[in-house]
Amino acid sequence: MSTSISKTPLQTKTTSRRDVLISKALSYLLRHGAEKENLAIDNLGYVPIVQILQHQRLKSFKTTREDIERIVAENDKQRFSINAEEDTICANQGHSLSSVSGTLDLLTKAQLAEMAIYHGTYKKKLPLILGSGGLSRMNRNHIHFTCEQYHTISGIRNSANCLIYIDTDKCIDEYGLQFFKSANNVILCAGNEHGVIPVDCFAKVVDLKGQPVKVVVERETGKEVAKDAKSS
Repeated sequence: MSTSISKTPLQTKTTSRRDVLISKALSYLLRHGAEKENLAIDNLGYVPIVQILQHQRLKSFKTTREDIERIVAENDKQRFSINAEEDTICANQGHSLSSVSGTLDLLTKAQLAEMAIYHGTYKKKLPLILGSGGLSRMNRNHIHFTCEQYHTISGIRNSANCLIYIDTDKCIDEYGLQFFKSANNVILCAGNEHGVIPVDCFAKVVDLKGQPVKVVVERETGKEVAKDAKSS
């Protein structure tokens, strides 16, 4: 049986600029660029560490195996995992490569009912999301969500100021959508045939204080903007 090395709990020390750059290079190669860069990536998203170390993006930072192991262990979002037996590394989620399915656990309706999952975004983007018909996975394989159990380590950007909660029962019963959990506890859904979770599957849209947010038309500009419901 293979063993997997993931990160330790949240670290308190400041991440160095070099480590940030190495982490970004790893994210690009493991999530998006492996095939283009001629790296041997399997269907679970694993790439041999020796190939990663030989890539110019990592060589430019004089990256060592110890650097990679430290970054995997200390990454605050648990973005990567190492398979020690196979000497390979993968991104836990966020892939745009269609050939990569990742190591994902299918979630049941009962499990989802206990999670109250949500997608973090920005108020300024809400009119576009609603106007386009829903949440889109864009160029990635999945739309990303989190929940109260996991929000401290994954799922949304720290700067997000708007939360879209999802009616998972409706997603499953009416649209046949499936939800998965990644190795670093990000909740994932590919959406419908268009890669979208429809607006009518939104349970509620709130700000970080839990206050409802709605889209209104500004009288001065005629533009649609998102505002707290009680202030509009």
